Amino acid sequence: MTYLQYHYIFTFPLLLILAFITWLELRRGRAVVGDYRSQNRWAWGFFWLMPIIATLYTTPWDNYLIYKGVWNYPPERVLFTIGYVPFEEHLFFVLQCLIVGLWLFLLLRRIPSSEKSLNNPLEGSSRAGNPLHRWIGLGFFGLLSMIGAALLFVPHGFYMGLILAWACPIIAFQWVFGGDLILSNRKAFWWGLLPPTVYLWITDTLAIGTWGIWDISRELSFNIRPFGLPLEEAVFFLITNLLVVQGLLLFLHPLAVKRAQKLALAFKPWVGCIALFALLKIPVPLWNEGFPLLGTLSTCFLALGALLWAWQKIGPRALLLALFTFGLGLAVELLGSRTGFPFGAYSYTAPQPTLWGVPLLVPLGWWAMTLSAHVMAKGKPFWTGALLVVWDIALEPMMTAQQHYWVWNGSSLYYNVPLQNFVAWFGVGVLISWLFGKFAPKLNTKDSGGDFGWAYRLEALFLPMGLLLYGHYAAALISLVLMGGLALWHSQNLLERLRKGASKLRLEQDV
Repeated sequence: MTYLQYHYIFTFPLLLILAFITWLELRRGRAVVGDYRSQNRWAWGFFWLMPIIATLYTTPWDNYLIYKGVWNYPPERVLFTIGYVPFEEHLFFVLQCLIVGLWLFLLLRRIPSSEKSLNNPLEGSSRAGNPLHRWIGLGFFGLLSMIGAALLFVPHGFYMGLILAWACPIIAFQWVFGGDLILSNRKAFWWGLLPPTVYLWITDTLAIGTWGIWDISRELSFNIRPFGLPLEEAVFFLITNLLVVQGLLLFLHPLAVKRAQKLALAFKPWVGCIALFALLKIPVPLWNEGFPLLGTLSTCFLALGALLWAWQKIGPRALLLALFTFGLGLAVELLGSRTGFPFGAYSYTAPQPTLWGVPLLVPLGWWAMTLSAHVMAKGKPFWTGALLVVWDIALEPMMTAQQHYWVWNGSSLYYNVPLQNFVAWFGVGVLISWLFGKFAPKLNTKDSGGDFGWAYRLEALFLPMGLLLYGHYAAALISLVLMGGLALWHSQNLLERLRKGASKLRLEQDV
């Protein structure tokens, strides 16, 4: 059997049946998704948008997966390929979205939605309205994303790692944006997800075991095949159907648009820079040779975000502050690398771009990360210096042992870094923080401008994870304890606000 014949048997007929049922019921004047949302044009718009999004997001991943030999297709089973991906596989992206979408629409026309849950999920199902479920979903799928990234470095976990690292960040975003909205109609959610998943499990088992249309590498998978279905394939179809079902339930929920509009109004340009700073870190473990480009771009966006955040606080003086801090950071690095004072004896071996031998990302980092630490420390120079010291403790193994950006001339227990270096980091951090407080005291004030401390919190997540992925296990643990511990300690106000918000919403539910 060929891949196209697979479609003739398993996907085309099912799609036609669901389309015919939908056509019949719409002729009787029913809304395409029932009372979940009355506007048919809105529902159809997102229905047709979903396969476009799926194709754009999945195609590069699928090409990489086949290029690495995870999937293989006998040439006689496919018509032709586009890149590395068979034409029929591209067709599958679209057909899966259409089938799952029409199935979900059929369910929404039959499963009544509570009016309360649609207009105010807090007054509907208590579980659906609990905002903590959004954060639980973020935490769970965020953890799966990190597990996926770690599995990329385990040969038999490579395929599972690609699935989790590719899909779970998107699912985590869906949950933090609207986990309560997704669960506002739980019957539709579970019935929309599970039957199509089981159906695709069955057809995939037949395609692999009976007809040999495709197969997966035993060297790059766990080789766990219950009933002949590879574990990774089971997870793949569950995850991809979850993306479609959650996406449609979110897009179509009346409160989703209002929530998106509020986010758009509250969006600050510096937040976008911080997001790009984080996103550019993600490909590094898969493309270590690209670190000079990715690391520099990431730090540039971080520095730009710091400038934009400070500008909304103190106006054009932010530019002068950024230039001064950048210049001070560059000067102290030039002095240190040439004389050994104040950090100790070291020399730079970094690739371009550099300024007089100093990597561009270093003075940019002095500006941006010192500002972030200063904000987290509420303008207290001592704690700003302490936050920068533990950041450098995490930074040293990454930049010396892994990326080879600089070399220490002496020897010590911790990656040959002298104690003098950490004392100097503390001193420089205290000095810059004191200058911030002296010449820009408004940087410490609380307002609706947002918390630039998030840059440090993200670094406290990414640096230990990067060290773990590269095999620096002791440094990863030390970094997580020190950076993560201080970041949590200085985020108590943030955690308290989250707790108060959750308590307030639970009280509203009880009322």
